[in-house]
Amino acid sequence: MTSTPTTLNPKRWLVLPVVLTAAFMAIVDVFIVNVAAPSIQTNLHASAGELQWLVASYVLAYALGLITGGRLGDIYGRRRLFQIGLAGFTIASALCGAAPSPGALLVARFLQGSSAALMFPQMLSVIQVEFPPEERARCFAFLGGVQGAGAIVGQILGGGLISLNVLGLDWRSVFLINVPVGIGALIAANRLLPESRSPNARQLDLGGVALGSLVLGLVVFPLVEGREAGWPWWVPVAFAAAIPAAALWFRYERRVSARGGSPLVELSLFQERSFRVGVGLVLLFWMVTSFFLLVGVYFQDGLGYGPMAAGLLFTPLAVIFVAASLGSGRITRVSHDRLLALGAAIASGGLALAAFVVAGTGAALPAAGLMLAFVFIGTGNGLFMPTAVTAVLKRIPSENAGSASGVLSTAQQVGNALGVTIAGTAFFSELGSQNTPAAYGDALAVGTLVAAGVTLLAAVLALRLRERSAPQPARNPQAAALK
Repeated sequence: MTSTPTTLNPKRWLVLPVVLTAAFMAIVDVFIVNVAAPSIQTNLHASAGELQWLVASYVLAYALGLITGGRLGDIYGRRRLFQIGLAGFTIASALCGAAPSPGALLVARFLQGSSAALMFPQMLSVIQVEFPPEERARCFAFLGGVQGAGAIVGQILGGGLISLNVLGLDWRSVFLINVPVGIGALIAANRLLPESRSPNARQLDLGGVALGSLVLGLVVFPLVEGREAGWPWWVPVAFAAAIPAAALWFRYERRVSARGGSPLVELSLFQERSFRVGVGLVLLFWMVTSFFLLVGVYFQDGLGYGPMAAGLLFTPLAVIFVAASLGSGRITRVSHDRLLALGAAIASGGLALAAFVVAGTGAALPAAGLMLAFVFIGTGNGLFMPTAVTAVLKRIPSENAGSASGVLSTAQQVGNALGVTIAGTAFFSELGSQNTPAAYGDALAVGTLVAAGVTLLAAVLALRLRERSAPQPARNPQAAALK
């Protein structure tokens, strides 16, 4: 069972906004560059390859560091690692805003992603350690709303800042806005956030870090770079090499555990069925985030909307997502597996409706149909995402919170990259060299149908999370005969 503090922290509900602010910053900066990219290319004279790496460098550093960041929190203290990550993220944001060249910006983006990987797992760990089980669902509902809203608001915020051109900063403002927010969150964390660590994690498993990073690199790098590079020969080679590398990492971690050491990932976590199935479910469903990227391309490149207008079109989806996320934390009569299946099924239906309404459209936006689809997509995502985090972590002991949070966060990012790769490939393959609104509508329909199929598969898998009833003890026939 999950262990909880014997004495509840009376300031725990003040701690939650602090970690949610940092979560919002980390998620927003994954997506905000999509809107700022054209201005960056013009201002810094960046090449197409350098522009692509503005996104890739952050995502790679973020995904590769999450498991290590979670384990470092277990060892050295979650508050300490949260503050280090938040301070690093704030400094890196300032460096991004002051970057004089594409190369300097890429280095700063990599530092941003690395810092986000240090602080993000601590947020899940803090909720797991500081809040009792009956309050965690509500906390994860808030976190799910912040994560989903961050993915959408990143595009709205980026478009707004660039359009307003605050203080003549142009694209630099999308990074510099993190600085005052980060400083405020650091001050609040220093005053409110309690320290906690795992008594079982004594030192960092450097061999596990090296092998784990190799495995993730062999998976994430081809996912991020493969399509833009034209799927060269090294992509399938990297994917194939990830299998023996993963087997080697697993054997190494098992040997570390057998010697009484502190492995990077506590393999005992996967003995818990809800964690084992739930991580796979999270990876699968998080592929739906590709839809937001594809719709952004459709709005701007296909229909010619500016960054601000394109971002504002996402507003209904963001509002519904946050409302459904907050509502999911209050639904206690429905089991996790059924709520997850319901959320995934609603999201899949919304994606299918979106594909139907945009197929073959001309220059006119099918606003009514698309907004209705957004209602279903936002509702489904809002029900699913926070519930999935609760279901995966509900039986994890607090001493393993960092390790479990790192694995879960990594699954989210790998699913995100996988979704962009699969749905993005379908989208751009259908689009080809065409450049008409109707062609973009057809391409979006194809990419969205892929996402709908994957989301429907997640709905089916969610039903496997159902807890099996404990076996009843066999009746003693002799005792029964004496009755």
